[in-house]
Amino acid sequence: MSNPNQLLVKNAFNLAVTTKNFISISSLEDIPKLHHLQADEFLVLGSATNIILDEYFPGTLIQVLMNDIFLETDGILSVGAGLHWHELIEHTLAHDLYGIENLTLIPGLVGASPVQNIGAYGVEVSSVIHSVTCYNFATKKIETLSNEACNFSYRDSIFKSKDFLILSVQFNFQEVFAPNLSYPSLAQFLKEHQLDRDALSPRVLSESIQAIRESKLPAPDEIPNVGSIFKNPIVETETIPADFLADHRWLMPDGQTKLSAARLVELVLDSVEIPPSLGFYEKHSLVLINKGGAVFSDVTKLLKEIQRQVHFLHGIQLRVEPEIMGS
Repeated sequence: MSNPNQLLVKNAFNLAVTTKNFISISSLEDIPKLHHLQADEFLVLGSATNIILDEYFPGTLIQVLMNDIFLETDGILSVGAGLHWHELIEHTLAHDLYGIENLTLIPGLVGASPVQNIGAYGVEVSSVIHSVTCYNFATKKIETLSNEACNFSYRDSIFKSKDFLILSVQFNFQEVFAPNLSYPSLAQFLKEHQLDRDALSPRVLSESIQAIRESKLPAPDEIPNVGSIFKNPIVETETIPADFLADHRWLMPDGQTKLSAARLVELVLDSVEIPPSLGFYEKHSLVLINKGGAVFSDVTKLLKEIQRQVHFLHGIQLRVEPEIMGS
């Protein structure tokens, strides 16, 4: 365990953060360090690419460093939670394992991927997760949850309950390459670059996704950000006018419609005061960036004002995508 008030240098939004205690898990032998946490406040921290922390965390921050990859006898690939996601992408491309090409260049660690069921360009990670091995803080035992037990849904899972520390993720990748090319911006990219959909290789698909993401989203280590700051809201289709957000809405099953959070933000920015320390990335209006010197209160105040304006003008409730930890 670290000394009190250890400064955390690495977090994607580049906010200065201190914490009471810090625990790292490098192997299963470190698990007993967690047993005393029953009455203490704690937070599991990956590379902090989907979280915004207050200046001081009054509990224990935990980080899993286990990053091994091995193939189990039944063909399931077991991956340590501390492995960087881009390293898993590279491993699958090199070993003819298919299914996550569309998730290329998503920042963060493997252990974070099930928590919010990461997704991009028509693919969610839950589609290839076989099971998740984790430490249960209630039972103080290591457990393996099946895909069904993880309760995956859009940007959600059982792991948001804070009851579990993910140690490794077991993947059941496809043995035959069957790319998902349905997402409009991906289909448009392939057409513009004259890439034959029928002859597309996993590597080319991954590189195409990377090119699209790099054209829209800044790397957190270059421009501090936590990706999309708001979720695309899903509403009952009958509750909105037929022409509301035309070309910025997508029909979904069961009489629902997904609305573009980016467009909703764009519509209210002129009426919102943005502090000099913050801004929105010029290529993507959902990406809030730290321009230097931002503090936690700057962020929360701005987000609440955008939510208030969108609800007042359009009756839509925007929900913050990253986790906000603080008052």
